[in-house]
Amino acid sequence: MTEAERIAALLDIVDGNRTQDADNSAQLVVFGLAERFGKAGRLRPTNAGWNVMGSQGRPFRAEYG
Repeated sequence: MTEAERIAALLDIVDGNRTQDADNSAQLVVFGLAERFGKAGRLRPTNAGWNVMGSQGRPFRAEYG
């Protein structure tokens, strides 16, 4: 799994409009970039996952000044 594929898979997790690929999501857990939580086993990025995504995973914020 390349860095671009990891970022895309992480964005799939955090963006509700994107579709998750189960295989890629499972690999994120192995890499320590995502973790399962809750009874349904939903995924969320770990701190490492957020760091890999960088500004791509953050909501848009207009910079003034």
